[in-house]
Amino acid sequence: MIIHEGRNKKSPVSDTPPLIKKPELLSPAGNLECFFAAVENGADAVYLGLKDFSARANAENLTLNDASRAISYARQRSIKVYITLNTLIKTRELERVVDYLVALEELNPDALILQDLGLLYLIQSQFPQFHLHASTQMAIHNLAGVKQLKNMGFKRIVLARELSLDEICTISRNASAEIEVFVHGALCYSYSGLCFFSSMIGGRSGNRGRCAQPCRMYYKSQQGKEGYLFSMKDLLTLPYIHELKAAGVHSFKIEGRMKSPEYVAVVTNAYRLAIDGKVSDQHTILHRIRTVFSRETTPSYVFENMINPSYPANRGSYAGEVIKAEKGYILIKADADIGVRDLLQVFENFHAKPSLLHVKTIKVNGKKVFSIKAGDTAVIHSERRYQRGSRLYLLSSQKIKELFAPKIPKKLTTAKIPVSLEVIVRSNGIEIKGTAGYLSSSRTYPIRLEEGIQKITEVEDIKECFSRLGETPFKLAGFYSEIFGELFIPLSVLNEMRRDYFQNLAELWREKGNQRCEDIKKWIRERHTECNGLHTISEKKEHPQHGILGDRFRLSLKIDKLNYLDSLPLSMIYKLYIVLTGETVTHLQENTHSITNRLLTMCEKTIFSLPSIMRDMGSGSGTYEYFKKIVLALISQGFKRFQVSNLGTIGLFEGKDVQLYADYPLYCLNTLSIRKLRELGFCRHTLSPEDGKDNLQTLFNPDTDAIIYQDTPLFTSEACLWANVKKTCPGRNWCNFNQMMVENEHGDHFTVMNNECKTVVIHEKPFSIIHFIPKLLESGQTDFRVDLCYRDYTPEMINDIFSVMKNKGKVEGSVIGNFERGLA
Repeated sequence: MIIHEGRNKKSPVSDTPPLIKKPELLSPAGNLECFFAAVENGADAVYLGLKDFSARANAENLTLNDASRAISYARQRSIKVYITLNTLIKTRELERVVDYLVALEELNPDALILQDLGLLYLIQSQFPQFHLHASTQMAIHNLAGVKQLKNMGFKRIVLARELSLDEICTISRNASAEIEVFVHGALCYSYSGLCFFSSMIGGRSGNRGRCAQPCRMYYKSQQGKEGYLFSMKDLLTLPYIHELKAAGVHSFKIEGRMKSPEYVAVVTNAYRLAIDGKVSDQHTILHRIRTVFSRETTPSYVFENMINPSYPANRGSYAGEVIKAEKGYILIKADADIGVRDLLQVFENFHAKPSLLHVKTIKVNGKKVFSIKAGDTAVIHSERRYQRGSRLYLLSSQKIKELFAPKIPKKLTTAKIPVSLEVIVRSNGIEIKGTAGYLSSSRTYPIRLEEGIQKITEVEDIKECFSRLGETPFKLAGFYSEIFGELFIPLSVLNEMRRDYFQNLAELWREKGNQRCEDIKKWIRERHTECNGLHTISEKKEHPQHGILGDRFRLSLKIDKLNYLDSLPLSMIYKLYIVLTGETVTHLQENTHSITNRLLTMCEKTIFSLPSIMRDMGSGSGTYEYFKKIVLALISQGFKRFQVSNLGTIGLFEGKDVQLYADYPLYCLNTLSIRKLRELGFCRHTLSPEDGKDNLQTLFNPDTDAIIYQDTPLFTSEACLWANVKKTCPGRNWCNFNQMMVENEHGDHFTVMNNECKTVVIHEKPFSIIHFIPKLLESGQTDFRVDLCYRDYTPEMINDIFSVMKNKGKVEGSVIGNFERGLA
């Protein structure tokens, strides 16, 4: 295979820059206090999670009633509310999510934020009225991904946080979908949606909103370096808002659904001022931000040093240092305003953990004061004697709390269901017809009406009466009335009719809602039954090979090094997945005839696997355009099968006669996800290695690969651990970093690897459920996959894996992840 490499070019951008318009400011709300903090301080939109199916499951989150009140309040002020349903959903949870969706129909939020493909399929099939936003958990990082999701029905795409300003600009100017980017808050070490560390090690899945934050733990390296080696700095782009606005981004997003109301208030206020061009004192604003919550900060991935290895938690805003310490007090030199009832964090040295100091009394020249300013010297009561030179950081400021305390209205109304009403009045009765959502109701009230003598009932009288819907779940959205004759209707009669009609409408609404839930749940069960028997036409045409453990067992392999071909029993392999890396491509180029011809003899079983990340810009073998050339070259050679692990890759095959296979990062934790992948054109998919056996058993079908052995990539990151340890990056062409070992505080060991200038972290022990094959066969699964990727496998190691498989044994020194304990 011959591939001519040229200079990577940027995606085309119009020569005429677009007019800069104000982006939407989108703030987080983990509870109602945070919601009002966001609204009061200038948010254009608020995103919030419910008690279930939220990617911040550890946040307080809101009840449906809370969400209803928030939406009602926001709608009166033209503020948008987005609901996060951005976790992966297991098969048996689908029916429960239906209850949420039917309830949300009534609340009518401005959009739902999604990750799960099955949930996308469910909503588009049964709830098409919802606007949909693609979560950052979908790891969309290139223009092709944005276009693909736009075609799939998403109105907005939240980009991966790893992108540079140039990439964001290119995407925004060339995409028809709305683009949302994070501008402030915590950063994940791994690409969101590609992290398995918390799940595989601790049983708490980041893809399910339950991340235990292993990136904030303490690690030691082989090189003697130690610290919080994976702990990212927080994102802070306030000084670069003009550049971000010029990029054409539709929405600026603040991270922080687990943060305090003060954090939401202060940060929202700061970015409101910046967007509006009203920042007059940036120093004060940054001080407030760092006081309410701040690790060390960084403006973006454009800059090299993204990791803060010294301290992973809230540091606060620098407030001064200790210049003298005696029993019962410390003398400090303030670098910021400090007041009584403030909370300070004291760092005695670089390595020691900080301690907290509650400011109870302050004395200046022997006199008690309530506060001091930057530059002042003061005495603070302290039961602990700190070292001279200890650094003080302000963690909580009473002044800021009082200034930004949210004010929750005493009386909040819930969101109302809009009703269009038609009232027809005749002398022998009144007919009322109403339409609310998918429900229509008509009732006739027989009554003898006389012509008015002193007073005649007008249409406005009827409208005013029927607008008073009080405690009902409805609001009048449209009204039409016609009165035949000059009639008089007593107000008491109209009121009684209104009460009766809307009482019946409410009961009917509940009945219809319950029935709608049951109908959709039945529809899901039918799709589940169909999915278990699903078998694609393309796969049926292929002749199964004799399995290593008999005809019921079919084994596929995935490799990232072509020299493994000499050590594999290829005649017994059903499918062979070959990862396209810089190394494998070079190997193919240098051995064009021998390797290509060999693979062409196995053309029907050979599938080339594309990486999860293909950026629009960059150099070397990692860009979208680079892989586009590779794919075209392979197709021209006669290869027609490709594996995809990110939706942004699908565009490479537009108009091509190929078969597409979905790898596990296109997650299938429920049967509707399988349906969606088939709809997208995939003939085969892979189950997630982080899933548990109970849920896996709901997904078995003849077009499904279950991974039984793998070095699972726990982190996939753009932040280079080696460069951080060395405090310098020599550049891709001069880097000799291959891999290093690190150990966490529990004694677990991990291998940190350079993978095409990305960092991949794997466990010292491979994931293996080979010894569960007999049980999996009993449960109906026939197709299994072994991945020989990332680690360097010798022929002896490969032979050992196959020997264990034949003997139905357990791989020594392996882990089973969530297989038995289940996926939380």
